[in-house]
Amino acid sequence: MNISTRGRYGLRALLEVASVSKKGPVTIKDISRRQRMSVTYLEQIFHKLKNAGILKSVRGAKGGYILAKDEEKITVREIIDVLDGPIYFSHCDQPELREKSCTGPENCVSRLLWKKLEEKIERMLSNVTLADLERQRKDIGHRKTRRRR
Repeated sequence: MNISTRGRYGLRALLEVASVSKKGPVTIKDISRRQRMSVTYLEQIFHKLKNAGILKSVRGAKGGYILAKDEEKITVREIIDVLDGPIYFSHCDQPELREKSCTGPENCVSRLLWKKLEEKIERMLSNVTLADLERQRKDIGHRKTRRRR
């Protein structure tokens, strides 16, 4: 299992939108600069997120992107599913891929292990929202500020 750069960058970019868009739309160029990501790559990521109903674009001179729904309702799982697809540790439950990677799914004990692991990760990612991560970021920033004093 590997969450791609697209998934990781998408999550970071959405956190940036969540924190900044309270003041108004944020541009891809601003996110690119702050997060040190390619504008072109972010455009591809944002296109997928917009089509999935996670982001909304705002036109005009002060345009950019905002969240299409409340950050409490956007889960990390939803983001990863949109950008990377479902999480799989094996292809045991995918008949079209099984022949290439599996020698005997009917009585394979490891298949059960991988399935349970996938389900636990999916549950965990389903229980973490952008709002949760934003609160954690603020908490980390608050602790750093106190240490500097």
